[in-house]
Amino acid sequence: MAESRRKALVVVTSTYGDSKLTALRAPPQDAVALSEVLGDPAIGGFEVETLSDPSCQELREEVDEFFADRTSDHTLLLHFSCHGVKDAAGTLFLATMDTRCDRLASTAVPAEFVSSLMLASRARRAIVILDCCYAGAFERGLLTRADQDAHVGESFQNLQQIGGTSQRGRAVLAACSAVQVAGDGSIAGSAEPVQPSYYTRSVVQGLRSGDADLDGNGEIGVSELHQYVCDELRELTPHQTPGIWVFGAHGRDLPIARAPVRQTKPPSLPEELAALVRSPSPADRLWAIEDLESILQGDEIGPALAALATLDDLLGDDSRRVAHRAERAKRSALPRIGPGLLDLGAVTLGSLGRSAVITVEGPPVARSTLEATTDTSWLKAEPVVDGGEVKVEATGLPSPGHHRGSVRVRTTTGEAEVQVVVLATTRVGEDAPRAPRTPPEWNRQPPRPKPVRSVPYWPFAWAAALLAVAAIPLLAAVDPGFYLWSAFRGASGLLVWPGLLLSTVVNVVLAVRARRRSAAVRRPRVFWSYTSLTALNMLGTGVAFAAYDLSYSKSATAALVLTGACIAELTGCLYLWKARPAVTKEPSGRPSGTG
Repeated sequence: MAESRRKALVVVTSTYGDSKLTALRAPPQDAVALSEVLGDPAIGGFEVETLSDPSCQELREEVDEFFADRTSDHTLLLHFSCHGVKDAAGTLFLATMDTRCDRLASTAVPAEFVSSLMLASRARRAIVILDCCYAGAFERGLLTRADQDAHVGESFQNLQQIGGTSQRGRAVLAACSAVQVAGDGSIAGSAEPVQPSYYTRSVVQGLRSGDADLDGNGEIGVSELHQYVCDELRELTPHQTPGIWVFGAHGRDLPIARAPVRQTKPPSLPEELAALVRSPSPADRLWAIEDLESILQGDEIGPALAALATLDDLLGDDSRRVAHRAERAKRSALPRIGPGLLDLGAVTLGSLGRSAVITVEGPPVARSTLEATTDTSWLKAEPVVDGGEVKVEATGLPSPGHHRGSVRVRTTTGEAEVQVVVLATTRVGEDAPRAPRTPPEWNRQPPRPKPVRSVPYWPFAWAAALLAVAAIPLLAAVDPGFYLWSAFRGASGLLVWPGLLLSTVVNVVLAVRARRRSAAVRRPRVFWSYTSLTALNMLGTGVAFAAYDLSYSKSATAALVLTGACIAELTGCLYLWKARPAVTKEPSGRPSGTG
């Protein structure tokens, strides 16, 4: 995890100077439990700070400092465990150690203060968790912590001004609704060990166990966490219903943590689809692959993994069409990383280095689990908890000059690689060459191979059909002395008939091979041989126009049909030319190490 990108502040207030606000036993336990799970690199990856029993002014300053001077790379989480109080106008205040209930405006922190700082912050994502309370004791002996009418949502209304893309988002989680109380689970006067409050206990449990990852995609979003906590609290205390408000996420969940690996039952395909996969008919299996590809591109990770495993099995199918289609479906889920080159610019030797974030694109299953490795010691890469991203950092460069390295990202569906270049200088302001806009020759990506073009079968099929049709009026002539035997005896017959018969056979063979997508039709010698045969047919067609008496309808028909066959053969020559394999030269002068 990158410590500079994920910050958490846990604020707990358990003692109060105002006698109207009873002391709370759960907040210190809330701080310990929440700090442990948020600071765990495998779960939250936050850099956690705890603020215990602050004064009103101290809390204002710390919260202001927490949201200030952030960048678009930051994810912030602010947790309050304290009393919640409202004034006569219904405004929600967060109580501090020195709060006076009769002077809330000057001795407590209004929720709108936190809201305005969230809105003004440049942080990419900001999440506030309010496990706050009013005051009062119920007959059950629980320490209650809620305002009977604390309108948390109304206090954060200005967060709806959040705009832009889903790169920014804000969320507020509250321990209870406006008309409910939130118990902290501690029995008044009991000697039993104090536990975290019901709400924070459920939050910690969902994050630590990974059970809050409801869709199984390896990330826990705020909406998933809220749903999990609701289900847990329904069993602990059915009279408490948490609330959630999400702003600026444009319908997408805001990730808050990673989900630990869980031993779950492997998902299975629907029975109807599984029956198609097992069908002896290749056509049924082809239909099944269409559905498998749709599942692979979907949002549910479990079914997508099952589809991926099934496609792996179909790669060895005895039908070449089925195996080829399964391979295409798998390729559609490969991860993608934008441009193949990442330029970090100039870095001063001995400094903290430069960093950037690369986004992994592809279906959700391709972004669910990321592993990043590098081929050099000065280049660091690690996945970001927010999901679908990898942070790349250049630090500890060995010497001045240009350096290059590569980052390889592995996912469930495949891997992708990006080249990284950086210019190391000895000190700030040094008259050293700047990193060129166009990277050196050894940093350029090798030329992409020419895509393999398939050869359509229809030009050859049309040519064979037209050549066969051209033979009908000649063979069915009433006067064989002119149409058939004269043609064989004369020079025109030596050009027309052999070319007619040979071309028909060749076009039939090429049509069948192209229909089966055979690689043989893309060979250069096939192109040159077919071009020579086409030239022979064009010459024979010209002789036919010159030698035959076109006043006879059958002769004219044969000549015109031969012309159509020549056009179809020219089209086939064009496709054979485009489908020739490309010859790519390997780049030269490319160094093997860092420079």
